[in-house]
Amino acid sequence: MTNKALILANGEPPKKQLLQSLLKDARFIVCADGGANTAAKLGIQPNAIVGDLDSIHAEALVKFHKIPTHESADENSTDLEKAVAWTIQQQYDHITIIGGFGKRLDHTVGNLGVMPKFYPDAIIRFIDDLGEVSYVGRHISFEAKRGDIISLIPLSRCEGVTTQGLQYALDNEALELGVREGTSNVVMSSSVSIKVKKGHLALYKLFGKE
Repeated sequence: MTNKALILANGEPPKKQLLQSLLKDARFIVCADGGANTAAKLGIQPNAIVGDLDSIHAEALVKFHKIPTHESADENSTDLEKAVAWTIQQQYDHITIIGGFGKRLDHTVGNLGVMPKFYPDAIIRFIDDLGEVSYVGRHISFEAKRGDIISLIPLSRCEGVTTQGLQYALDNEALELGVREGTSNVVMSSSVSIKVKKGHLALYKLFGKE
């Protein structure tokens, strides 16, 4: 059985319609430190708050004074990493993160690292208003519509990348940031397959077409 959790990070949350859909789909809601400010502002009731608690506004602390809070001062992990690790400990293996993007670029880039870091203990995806980012692992296949836009984002040097169902096909090739990326590919069939022999590759699915 898939146990789904939703983590609110301290970035930009999605708009109301998408947010409500994600909240409905999640069985458990966790705020990563300052994500509690977003929850308080939007009227979201979390099940727990996790982090070093240095970014939570006073009004959020008052509003959520009855919510279980798990404080960690570990300087070697970010608040999002703390929240993901704690959520996995609660036996949730499919985690959606919102508020992981926007605001500071260094936080946005760093947050992507939680996907390979906690794989395969949890399947993690990031969602914002524009699209969804997930981790490929060694192989991923999914259904898509012809004309959909996807990008392959190498988080490290990726070797042996092979794709099926995309306009710009890859056949046992390499992707590396600053050398060769896989931005704005086009889905050509209803079934897409991506394989990676070595490295950490992220998949970005754009909602709708540009």
